[in-house]
Amino acid sequence: MNKIAIAGAGGFAKEVYLIIQEINKVQPTWNFIGFFDDKVKKGRLYLEYEVLGVIKDLNAYPDDIYVAIAAGKSDNTISIKNQLVSDKLHFPNLTHPDTVIHYESLEIGFGNIFQIQSFLSADNKIGNFNIFNAGVKIGHDTIVGNYNIFGTGVLISGGVEIGDANDFGVNSGVLQYKKVGNNNTISPLSMLYRSIKDDGHYLGNPAMPTGL
Repeated sequence: MNKIAIAGAGGFAKEVYLIIQEINKVQPTWNFIGFFDDKVKKGRLYLEYEVLGVIKDLNAYPDDIYVAIAAGKSDNTISIKNQLVSDKLHFPNLTHPDTVIHYESLEIGFGNIFQIQSFLSADNKIGNFNIFNAGVKIGHDTIVGNYNIFGTGVLISGGVEIGDANDFGVNSGVLQYKKVGNNNTISPLSMLYRSIKDDGHYLGNPAMPTGL
């Protein structure tokens, strides 16, 4: 089995660990070695596994190893990835067995995480290091960039184009054929009825800029 570690030791790291365990129940794939985190003392036990060091310590790991980045916000994911520079580190797509993905028409990068009961429809293009939490639904012909966080229950209609580093709150969404730029925050329960550009914070149904 392939060695895998989790970069992060917070609440989302627990969920990523459980995805790894569920994958192994279906087909033994991953040999989990432990956690790496900048804010948790080395040697502390977390979910009965040892915290092996800080994030940058992964760069000194002597063997090829897979790494799952467990961060709940897009900027944290980017910060962690920027610390991981060794060519021995590899970033798998982790998919919970109860997620439905039409792989035959999917273009996908690496480092993505799909939680339980997520759904990806036909002819989607997914970049790198996106997190799809439980119950996220992505419609047909949708393009997703890099480092986006989709909270639980997010609904993205067909034909949507999403840039990089956007954070979608719980049960938020985007109507069909709209465009979302980069570095936006969509508040929980908010729905985008129109395209938006960069660096905004949106709230409501229909979602409007808040000025935050």
